[in-house]
Amino acid sequence: MLDEAAQPLSGAQISVSDSGILLSKAVTDGSGHASFQCSPHRTCIVTVDLKGYQPLELPAQDTETNLEIHLIKTLEHTEVVEVQAESSNPLAEAQSGENKLSIPEATRTPLRPATLADALPLIPGVIRAPDGQVNIAGLGEQHSVLIVNAVDVTDPATGNFGLSVPIDSVQTVKVLQSPYLAEYGNFTAGVVSAETRRGGEKWLYSLNDPMPEVRIRSGHLVGLRAVTPRLNLSGPLIRNHLYVLEASEYLMHKNPVRTLPFPFNETKSNAFNSFTQLDAPLTAKQTFTATLHFAPRNVHYMNLNFFDPQPVTPDANYQEDTGTLTHRLAFAGGLLTSTYAYTRVASNIVPQTPGEMTLSPIGDTGNYFSEQSGESTRIQWIETWTPKVFSWHGQHALQAGGVIAHAEDEGSILDRPVHLTDAMGRSLQDIIYSGQGGYQLSDMEPAVYFQDHWIATQRLAFDAGVRWEAQSITSTNRAAPRVGFTWTPSKDSRTTIVRGGMGVFYDEVPLNVYAFRNYPQQTVTTYDSTGNVSDGPRLFYNVVDTNPNAHFPLIDQEASSGNFAPYSLAWTVEAEHTLRSFSTFRLRYMQSDRSNQLTLRSEVSPTLSALVLAGSGSGRIRQIEFTSGFGTNESRHLYFSYVRQYSRGTLTDVAGYLGAYRYPVVRSLDKASNAGEIPNRFLLWGTFALPYRMNVSPHIEYRDGFVYQPTNVFQQYVVLSNSLQPRYPRYFSLDARVSKDLNMGSKHAVRLSLSGINLMNHSNYLQVHNNTGDPQFGKFFGNYGRHLLIDFDFLF
Repeated sequence: MLDEAAQPLSGAQISVSDSGILLSKAVTDGSGHASFQCSPHRTCIVTVDLKGYQPLELPAQDTETNLEIHLIKTLEHTEVVEVQAESSNPLAEAQSGENKLSIPEATRTPLRPATLADALPLIPGVIRAPDGQVNIAGLGEQHSVLIVNAVDVTDPATGNFGLSVPIDSVQTVKVLQSPYLAEYGNFTAGVVSAETRRGGEKWLYSLNDPMPEVRIRSGHLVGLRAVTPRLNLSGPLIRNHLYVLEASEYLMHKNPVRTLPFPFNETKSNAFNSFTQLDAPLTAKQTFTATLHFAPRNVHYMNLNFFDPQPVTPDANYQEDTGTLTHRLAFAGGLLTSTYAYTRVASNIVPQTPGEMTLSPIGDTGNYFSEQSGESTRIQWIETWTPKVFSWHGQHALQAGGVIAHAEDEGSILDRPVHLTDAMGRSLQDIIYSGQGGYQLSDMEPAVYFQDHWIATQRLAFDAGVRWEAQSITSTNRAAPRVGFTWTPSKDSRTTIVRGGMGVFYDEVPLNVYAFRNYPQQTVTTYDSTGNVSDGPRLFYNVVDTNPNAHFPLIDQEASSGNFAPYSLAWTVEAEHTLRSFSTFRLRYMQSDRSNQLTLRSEVSPTLSALVLAGSGSGRIRQIEFTSGFGTNESRHLYFSYVRQYSRGTLTDVAGYLGAYRYPVVRSLDKASNAGEIPNRFLLWGTFALPYRMNVSPHIEYRDGFVYQPTNVFQQYVVLSNSLQPRYPRYFSLDARVSKDLNMGSKHAVRLSLSGINLMNHSNYLQVHNNTGDPQFGKFFGNYGRHLLIDFDFLF
């Protein structure tokens, strides 16, 4: 074991494992030597760890191999914490009720996640809603933020996550719900924060899911259902100076819709998802990192379902790119991190053929009504300074940072006529659009924050900070104070930990909110039962309202159109207990009160009618979360969670009418459960290593069904009391994946896997007849039954 100057290193800890199973350990002596065992029939991974040096992971050939390993020093940035010498001291680092996800375990589950977002439903409080979006605490992606390597990569126009980075490029991922650390901003629900991997000293390769998934109907092979190969490589381009990681995947899916007849029941998507990272350790005090995420994709028959068959659905093309440059400099015992990032999201939504659309309680016909194209960009400059820890009535670890971001959104919209009929085909309403909506927007998004992690005693630590944010397009300035604490009641601080905190949080207002002024305007004509005009033609102007001066003292807003500042006041408290280093239990409560939320509703008066976009909504979230983990390492670990959730608020169609896939009718409802609210959810998953290099990964989910809102023949929400709000039947799925590794020579192996989905063949309904004018109103239908899948991976 040698350092960068070829000098021997003693005390380096070496672990040898195979498929996550620990085989042996060793420590280097004074001359830097150590010996370990690896059977020639095994695919061994050697992990080297030494304080002050970057950890290293590389394969071992056999017991006769002599390895000359060089370790690279980490940046000379240290934090001295005197309350306890152990690195696992929970007081040493600021934590904020985070849920971490083990990537190696997640990739072994029957979910077979291809991207970061695909793996998130394994985390308590996170679920994928029927519209495909990731929901945190019952709220959609517009209320959360996705951060990759400290960079906000959400779409500036819509606030959506988009196609996230390949799962194989991710080192760590955590989800924080209402975190009380001032470094996080632009959300009222949660933060998804991921760090990507870097290349190591040895070249590593893997090819996952190389074989296509075939489609079998009535015992016959009928083409391909999915092709999802993932290629990963990492290693040194210039030893000790430049390292590369490349994770690429091709994602071709033909997703069947079980409520439609074959062959007119498939949504077809193609995507290429590539993430590249270059790391250069310039000196012992400087590193440089560059990343590029490149993700084009197209969807044929977007949002296909029983009520919207193929001719009524649009096609969508997306191009998502993010590039970052990060420089880290250690000096005076501190660390300065400078990041420059560029994000671009381009989209194009087109109908199958130009034409008019008809909405009916029993199903839609004609053509999709809207044709859209847009491009949004965000340029960010991020500076973070973490000075040396200092002593004053305890230990203080400070952090200060700032962001200067510039966002733009440009596009056009062309809407065609929409007709509403009853189940018998009689005309109820016509919507005619005037004007071709073109828009060009820009926004400055500065933010600064300061926070202090104060270890007051050997058992008590506090976090305090404040964040200032602004959006020029909203004409608002917002202050967000945050406080938290960590307390360990016993002398062994690792046994029981109590945490809590509270703070103020603000959503970032998506730019498409301000494009609404330039959307085509609706002229609505309503007919009576005899076919005569009962109202209209009535022109609805697109109006972006002006909120009155906020009663909330931490918001400074000008009296101008669109001066929105959606915010929440939230607090959390949790207790975590570790039992004999084998199992961990945690109980957490979170409450969030939301105000100034965006609303969109139609307003009619004798002189003027308008679709009014305002900030008058509110809501409340209450969530109790119990989680536990059993096992001592990633090869034998089981996770269980139960989440009790209440998530209600003002329900309007802001995202539905302004988003990429728009619905032509503006619908509003005062108070209702949010679309992603799940009152009760049980989740059990994990992985177990078996003899003969086999692994089994169960995944069991039992929960209440999603809420749905009944509509009437005019496609408007029907107002119901909370007790009568309907839901889908309870969902239950027992899934499992069994894998076995087979050696292919001394250097390679193949992992064969068999996955079973919904093994109990439980009826998990996909759709419901939710229109009161539908003769089948209230009937559930469609189900994905039991199915098996065989796949394999190449391990190099």
